[in-house]
Amino acid sequence: MPRAKGGSIPPPRVNIHPGHGGQISSLNNNDVLSGRGGRINNHPGNVAFRSIVEDYKHEYLDPRTRKLEKAHVAARLVMQIRSCGGRFLKEDGNNPGCFIEIGDQKAWKSKFILLLFVLGFTWCLFELD
Repeated sequence: MPRAKGGSIPPPRVNIHPGHGGQISSLNNNDVLSGRGGRINNHPGNVAFRSIVEDYKHEYLDPRTRKLEKAHVAARLVMQIRSCGGRFLKEDGNNPGCFIEIGDQKAWKSKFILLLFVLGFTWCLFELD
């Protein structure tokens, strides 16, 4: 991980902001959906996401990995999903059946990623603060 002047690393860079792409009515198989329940849990993008988390788990849980470095691990995970055309979406409460992008920062900080890394939970998906 490249370090900035003074020995610290810069925070991950936000590329996708909340609401990017406007209202989304058509999902793809790489999208990761927030929420709970079988429909969301079994969405192909969520299934793949849980599997990809396993590739990053060792680095994230390593006791030598600092807090900011953990943010970079989560950011790389999000970037990997995005590189395959995946988005991080939540249901639009005002428009049933439509979704909106939560953005990179919210995706990195999601409780779901933390639960998967630390506890290995596979039954829930992230809840937004």
